[in-house]
Amino acid sequence: MTLLDLLNIETGASINTLSRIISTAPRRYKVYQIPKRTGGMRTIAHPARELKLIQRVILQNILEKIDVSEIATAYVKGRGIAHNAKMHARQRWILKLDFNNFFHSITPRDWDRVVRNTELLRPYSREAEIFHNILFWGAGEKLPKCLSIGAPSSPTVSNLVCARLDAWMMEHATKIGVRVTRYADDITVSGESIGKLIKFEKLLESVLASNKGVQFSLNSKKRGIYGPGERRMVTGIILTPDGGISIGRERKREISALVHRYSLDISDTATIMKTKGLLAFAFSVEPSFFESIRKKYGEGLIHRLMRADPDTDMPIQDPDL
Repeated sequence: MTLLDLLNIETGASINTLSRIISTAPRRYKVYQIPKRTGGMRTIAHPARELKLIQRVILQNILEKIDVSEIATAYVKGRGIAHNAKMHARQRWILKLDFNNFFHSITPRDWDRVVRNTELLRPYSREAEIFHNILFWGAGEKLPKCLSIGAPSSPTVSNLVCARLDAWMMEHATKIGVRVTRYADDITVSGESIGKLIKFEKLLESVLASNKGVQFSLNSKKRGIYGPGERRMVTGIILTPDGGISIGRERKREISALVHRYSLDISDTATIMKTKGLLAFAFSVEPSFFESIRKKYGEGLIHRLMRADPDTDMPIQDPDL
């Protein structure tokens, strides 16, 4: 079955209609900017409704069936920020690294390498141009250029593209005696000594500079090393001295205040959505705190809050939380 045949069956659109949409897909994006948590602006390119539908069909029927690296913790079922933090919870030292322009650094050429090395994708090797147009944003041009922040398929594509780099990091982390995880563009390395972390970092810098594979570079402004006695955070989660994880006092106070506002029926739609998101975050990281909120405000109120209809087209959140 060709890719167009699959899309025809799953969407009900004719081959002609699909071909027309795909031929202009790199330009079918709404582009806007949102402020980054750490300063500056982040460019969001949100695919048009018809393109988003096509991307989701490919995501559900093809991309999500391909295994990803063990150290990839973002956008993978059964993993997430809590899983990512727990991997480092009992280590003494934490090294935090970050890739520059993560999604925008991934190109159609990188995708072609994935196709050549993935058995499930080989039947589609002759449809490279179709895949390029569907999965990659034109960034103001007619031809596909890079992944966009905003497309539902971009996170999974990024994990597949990073598979070889992830394998390299896992192999060398094991040799050195450190732990490593990658949450999208955030790399966390942990171990019992600073020396081992620095050794891993230098090896990673060397392999990135070799220009083999994806053209990533490290963001020196987001680099940090944290040890015992310091506030250690991994993807927005605090590592506690006893080897556990926590959302932190400030986040707990914020959640409590937001739920109180909801109980007084003075929350607008945006505030409700924020409250839901933070409660879900608390439940996944620190269930005991979530349970204390539920006991304080009652099962009925929390159930009603969590069932509030979401705005499915809200801009995606900063992975840095």
